[in-house]
Amino acid sequence: MDSTDMELECDGSCETSKIVRDEDTDAKRKTIDVDLDSYGREDVPNPPKIRKNVKQSMVWDHFERLKGDPNDPRAKCKYCGVVYACHSKHNGTGTMKHHLENCKKYPYQKKRDQTQMTLAFKPKDKVGDNSSQLVCESFSLEGCREALVEMIIVDELPFKFVDGKGFKKFVDKLTCENHTRFVVPSRFTVARDVLKLYVNEKNRLRDMFVKNKYRVSLTTDCWTSGQNINYMVLTTHFIDSDWKLHKRILNFCPIENHKGDTIGKTIEKNLKDWGIERVMTLTVDNASSNDTAVAYLLKRFNKGLLFGGEFLHVRCCAHILNLIVTDACKEHNDCIDRIRYAGRFIRSSPARFLKFKKCIKLEKIACKSYVCLDVPTRWNSTYMMLEAAVKFEKAFDRLEDEDASYIHDMSPNKEDWTNARMLIRFLKVFYDVTLKISGSLYTTSNLVFHQITVVQNCICLNAGSANALLVGMANNMKAKFEKYLGNNEKNNLLLYVAIVLDPRKKLKFVSFCLKTFFGPEVAESMGNVVEQCCRRLFHEYSTTRSGSRQGCSSTSITSTQTVSGLDANIDFDSNENVGEDFVYDTIVEEFEDDVSTPFEEGSSEIDIYLLEANVRTEGDFDILQWWK
Repeated sequence: MDSTDMELECDGSCETSKIVRDEDTDAKRKTIDVDLDSYGREDVPNPPKIRKNVKQSMVWDHFERLKGDPNDPRAKCKYCGVVYACHSKHNGTGTMKHHLENCKKYPYQKKRDQTQMTLAFKPKDKVGDNSSQLVCESFSLEGCREALVEMIIVDELPFKFVDGKGFKKFVDKLTCENHTRFVVPSRFTVARDVLKLYVNEKNRLRDMFVKNKYRVSLTTDCWTSGQNINYMVLTTHFIDSDWKLHKRILNFCPIENHKGDTIGKTIEKNLKDWGIERVMTLTVDNASSNDTAVAYLLKRFNKGLLFGGEFLHVRCCAHILNLIVTDACKEHNDCIDRIRYAGRFIRSSPARFLKFKKCIKLEKIACKSYVCLDVPTRWNSTYMMLEAAVKFEKAFDRLEDEDASYIHDMSPNKEDWTNARMLIRFLKVFYDVTLKISGSLYTTSNLVFHQITVVQNCICLNAGSANALLVGMANNMKAKFEKYLGNNEKNNLLLYVAIVLDPRKKLKFVSFCLKTFFGPEVAESMGNVVEQCCRRLFHEYSTTRSGSRQGCSSTSITSTQTVSGLDANIDFDSNENVGEDFVYDTIVEEFEDDVSTPFEEGSSEIDIYLLEANVRTEGDFDILQWWK
């Protein structure tokens, strides 16, 4: 049989066997009963196991196989180049997955935080709010590092704090339960992180100024440190689009000297660096160099000023009060010096302080605080020193018997303690006023006129006192007051405008106070000036905002508590604790009886505001929320 015959025979037999198999299969299909499950699917008792294609691990999207020995395969990270063994039976992909979780160059690491989220209570950011809010948090190495940097800044800790053994042990205990432990960075790394955070925050704040174009109010101060280095600080105050008051320190830097041109150039440079183009006011102390600095800004920064800088210069009222009180207290230096010496004596050694505590116990003085030391150049610290010392008068008297080194000639006598109590009651008015107008977490401009009036009436009342000590101080203060604050025309008009923008007072209150304290002629002339200023500002802002409603201006309209009152019956010689709250209430009560003049139809928006009824409130009043 040749090859051809063999091929034909083979083909025939194959074809025959195929037909037989097909017939057998058809027969089986006809005879087998197929069971269906409840879902209509074929119920096969033991289906054949078919191996499916195994899905490739996600790590191969980030690793590259290397050519080489097939018995020892290797893979390289696409980001950092690290090579790992990747044999499917001996190594697997676990090592590569772990590498991706810690690879510093892996771009998606932030998005792959698989830590369990937890609920935690965190305090709210609002100042003065003790409540907390529920937030979701997870462990993050980057978050821990950022929190460490913030702790160093907020708590004013040295960079070497992170190198302490105790701190490192504390961190190890906190992170031992986490899958990834936090490695404390070195002090050099922390220093770099602090600088990085500063740059990021500065850029964020600058972008906000550039985008919103807020009109800001500025404050600045210069001083010389103990190392004979001149410094200057520039702070901005502004109201954002949500009617929230903000305070930000723009710069804290060394300065060549305290000359006006140098200060002005430094301020101009900082404003340009921060992208600030619109300035409302600049508050400075009474130094002559600041007048030169203001004049420089009027010339160089004219386009960004309101009305060509007509209201730019604001004199710091707290500094003026400091000048008035400090000069008046010089007349009583002997009395103050003896009490100051007594305080320094008991603080000079632990043994003396223990003897003084023994005297306190023997005299049964129930006071948890002790005598504090003062800074002679700061009258408010002297006031607090006197206030604390008079509580321990009997203990100081007993100390003369307990300690022979307590020199009798330099110790305070009965007259000194009596004079100190009168000084405390007198200075409390100035202390309370200074605290109110120096606040930075609330607006203060509409407080200034009220507090100036409080000071003026306190001086006038004590000038007519029967006590020679108070009369001398009051007359001295009166001369200084007339020099700095007595001329209303020299005061910045925005201080009066701020009262007009207070819906509880408005223009009528300004006229009422001016009439009460300066007479009808001054009230009429100044009232007209203030009203015209308000209308000019209204026209300016209405014109500016007609095209687009952008960020809010930062005229420091202010919220305040209860306005202080005038009481001609105040007795500063008495033992009552007199404060500025006693000096103003009478005027407010008289004024509120006449504030309900109706307005006519067709009036402008400012006319309607000035003529409609004043807002009557009790207790705290948030003026920014009212305007919002």
